[in-house]
Amino acid sequence: MRTKEMRIVTLTLIAMFVVIMAVVPVAMGQENEFSTEKEYGELFLKNMGQSKKLINPIPLNNINGDLEAVSFSMKDGGYIIINVNDLSVPEFSLESNSPFSDSTRTYVYNGPLAYMEDKQGKLFQIGIGDRSDEAVIPEYIYAVESVDKDKKLADLKTLDSRVSVLSVNYGSSLDYSLKEWIATTTYNCGPTAAAITLDYFDDHHNNAFIPSQYESQSALFPFLTPDYIPNDAILPQMEQGLFDILFDHGLNSYDAESKDYVDYNKIISLINSDKPVIVGLDNHPTYGYHWVVTHGYYVETVPWVTPHYYIIVNDGAGNNNVYILVDGYVDDMVYIE
Repeated sequence: MRTKEMRIVTLTLIAMFVVIMAVVPVAMGQENEFSTEKEYGELFLKNMGQSKKLINPIPLNNINGDLEAVSFSMKDGGYIIINVNDLSVPEFSLESNSPFSDSTRTYVYNGPLAYMEDKQGKLFQIGIGDRSDEAVIPEYIYAVESVDKDKKLADLKTLDSRVSVLSVNYGSSLDYSLKEWIATTTYNCGPTAAAITLDYFDDHHNNAFIPSQYESQSALFPFLTPDYIPNDAILPQMEQGLFDILFDHGLNSYDAESKDYVDYNKIISLINSDKPVIVGLDNHPTYGYHWVVTHGYYVETVPWVTPHYYIIVNDGAGNNNVYILVDGYVDDMVYIE
């Protein structure tokens, strides 16, 4: 009888040991999850002169359902999104909260400002006005090829110990802050971007840009839309609308122009002249196309052979100072000069 009891105890202990050994690697894996991305992100920010601790990693899938990126919050405010395939940083803010906050949800990221949630196989956009519209699959699909992440991290660590990155990377912003107006279903991203841009010119360049009776947000939006800038405006409509405003208000020394690509040198020139730039993103889950207002730039020249170019934007959701890596999703630009 005692032998049988000892055998039962022994088997029980073995079973408990097996369970513990199975749980420990999982716990360690969870503790070390995204450790490479975390270390890289903190060093990336350090090289900008920002000492930030990254917390609360949340995985982000791409539209194909594969893990694509991770979003970290910054302990004292801000967020950063890091691609898990190549450690690129498509988007970050030193001020705003992360658009991804619930680790129990399945989030989908299609590049900067394109935020979705997967609900039982259907994608719904998040992030602008708490809308829950079912997402429209955009033309641009954000997916990055894998590289040797350990080498990329090691290269950045080596560089950090040898040179002052702050003396090489550079950037600038407008002299004043943009209004943080939010796009809505009534006046979506095109009218909002145009209103923010015209407001800045009216306040800091020439007060003839907006008639005095339309300078408030509540008056300006219905003044612009639909007569000048319609909802869901495309590139020619954005340019024509701004041109018509200049013409109607006798602003003959200014002109509205556009490009169907992003001319980064032009953006730098305009920002250095204290002029905001409207830029189009073609990766958005609801509009398919999303207009934002650029109010700064940041050029990361090392450790890359080819510099990484960032635009600093008002995102249309009430936030200034969102950094966006210029890539294939940044498509067009409209500006006044």
